[in-house]
Amino acid sequence: MRTLLFCLFLLSLVSCESGKKDKNINSKLGLSKEMVDDSFDCGAFCDPPSITYQLPADSTCAHSSQNVLNCFAWKNFLALNWRASDQQGRPDTTLAASDYGTPGDYSPTVWESFLSIDDVFAPKQPLTWNLKSRNGYVKYVNEINKFKDINANIPKNNLKELVGNGNVNEIMQAKGAWLTDQSGNIVWYEVKINTTESNFIRQNKLYNSENLNAYAAKNQGVWLPMESMELKAAWRVIPDEQLDSLKDYYKISKAMVPEIKGFDANKNPIYGKYVPKYLGLVGLHIIRKTNQSPQFTWMTFEHVNNAPTDGQKIDPSVRYCFYNPKSNEVPNQSPVPGKDSLNKPVQVKRIADNAISADIQKLNKQVQQMIRAGNSKSVWQYYQLVNVQWPENPIQDKNNVKKVPLVDGGITPKNIANVTMETYIQERHCIDCHKNAPVVGTSNPTDYSFIFLKVKAMK
Repeated sequence: MRTLLFCLFLLSLVSCESGKKDKNINSKLGLSKEMVDDSFDCGAFCDPPSITYQLPADSTCAHSSQNVLNCFAWKNFLALNWRASDQQGRPDTTLAASDYGTPGDYSPTVWESFLSIDDVFAPKQPLTWNLKSRNGYVKYVNEINKFKDINANIPKNNLKELVGNGNVNEIMQAKGAWLTDQSGNIVWYEVKINTTESNFIRQNKLYNSENLNAYAAKNQGVWLPMESMELKAAWRVIPDEQLDSLKDYYKISKAMVPEIKGFDANKNPIYGKYVPKYLGLVGLHIIRKTNQSPQFTWMTFEHVNNAPTDGQKIDPSVRYCFYNPKSNEVPNQSPVPGKDSLNKPVQVKRIADNAISADIQKLNKQVQQMIRAGNSKSVWQYYQLVNVQWPENPIQDKNNVKKVPLVDGGITPKNIANVTMETYIQERHCIDCHKNAPVVGTSNPTDYSFIFLKVKAMK
């Protein structure tokens, strides 16, 4: 089957946010014993992953070991990628495990029905999600750099002073201009924010710089409510003529994508008209704030064929999306705006220090097998957990410091990166950067989240 995996072109009655446990959920979803495997190593008193729309409650497992968190991550991934209902942020509970990841289903997942970062931080009220929104779902994407909006309009000297260190370019991934796959197609990014967090931001009008500054000053920072979640996705374009051959292997969504006409004097892309495209999911970050992990649990997933790991044997049967075995290009080198073509492929390897652990590899195979047992054609069998970062010694908000950098809560492990989103800074890790997230122009923290840097500073 792996030989068929080509990368020829830019390629969760319960709310998904409730985590409430239904004792009859397995029978409702048509899950067999094979699909709820008790051989999973998920720690004592911790249920293994299963094909369900139920988002796992934080209290389900004590956050006590890496294996527990690995299972927790997969449970989040499985539920958040359930098909969405006509209610925003909620799963379609009429579906069974056999419907999970059916090829050619371009319907939005639960996380895709969350508000985008652009909607959350727009002064106008976002459009209401409804049945028409789901059935006619077409996303808009316009980021070729994960931190495009963070970079914009923030003087580097000021930013350097805010974060308190000299690694501004790496923190903002300014050195990472864009990523192009081996077929010459560019990767697009989007950020989604769950209802708990987006409601908090909208209700407090934190999309307005004056309100944001006043709120942060009064509360010694912006502290997000428990069960806040942010998701960052990496997508590749799939040309229409390749849709039939690739739809079996990727989660695909319809999108409006802008043409890139060039770059301005500040090396920011100049966008043209939007055109319809099919996008294939290649990377997904999920971060979730819970009582056990107030420094968030940082979970990252990729498509199985993104790139090989440096120092490991390369599978000749796999056509990697971001790696060409015949290329002499040095891996993980960012293109340069104004010099390199958008269509020039970027040679990518996972650095050896970030190799997927044996425990996670075993868990990935178990979950992939479970997915196949429910739906042998499910596209979700072609995704893998890369790693999970979590605080071994969590610090509750009230006990945290009140200026950047925040404490890291004994975050572990240190080797975590997604090759589609931290391509050029794989030696850094999540909290290492996010503990420095500030309200622009102040030292007030924004709870490990850089999204508030999208709010422009007052002039």
